[in-house]
Amino acid sequence: MINDGINNVPENTIAVFTSPTNINQFDYYDSELYASFDKDRINTVVHKSPKKREWFTPQFYRCLPLTIGNQYGFIIKNEIPFLFKWNGGEKAEDLEIQFHPWTPPYMYFPNISSHFGYGIVTIGMPIVFRTPPGINLMTINPPNYVVPNLSVMTGVIESDNLRRDFTINLRVMNPNVWTEIPSHTPLAAILPIPRYFQDAFELKFADEIFDEKILKEEFDAKIEHYRFRHEEEPKMHNHLSKHYFNGTDAYGNKFADHQGPNLNKFN
Repeated sequence: MINDGINNVPENTIAVFTSPTNINQFDYYDSELYASFDKDRINTVVHKSPKKREWFTPQFYRCLPLTIGNQYGFIIKNEIPFLFKWNGGEKAEDLEIQFHPWTPPYMYFPNISSHFGYGIVTIGMPIVFRTPPGINLMTINPPNYVVPNLSVMTGVIESDNLRRDFTINLRVMNPNVWTEIPSHTPLAAILPIPRYFQDAFELKFADEIFDEKILKEEFDAKIEHYRFRHEEEPKMHNHLSKHYFNGTDAYGNKFADHQGPNLNKFN
């Protein structure tokens, strides 16, 4: 039985299963493929999303939501450069992918191919991700990276139960354009999320939940924030109050639980 307590992954962990020591149990093709994916090689293309972005200026890092967003998930990069062009058709062969000729296609990490058709680039991960019980993995665009002419298709995988690899799929945005992807480009990300967490959420108008006193307080706080930004902040050094960055509202009231830019709750 899966997740019976014996083979559970510990909390706050994503286990990465690579090839077993006894590689002889695979046929020749698989032994060539799996034996080459050692830990050092995998770590260069799959890793925690970093805080920095090359295209960010210092102004971007003053925005706490962007800085925290940068660090969400685990980035997946391509090991070698490749080119692609989609002619707009539905067949797999309508998407042409080219690599350098000196490397066998099955030795790329991750494996990149046209599998489904419809202008979809498929990333095959020749490793297995396993999460703790009740934790899924969501495939998303790499946070605040720009992937040329590709958009990641969102998928949610029961990675605590899945005993195999899975693919990540990217949709080509513009047909009939040759696009080059340099090596070590962030192509996608995987994000651990609790199963069922978002399912019960719904949108409700605030007046269905709170009384008029709270509604007025919240509206007044919004107005005060607007006033402060337009009247007080221009007088400050660098026009920066850092209310939200420091975990306070426009009145200086502290948030009960505030996450800083270093995601340091578990550090």
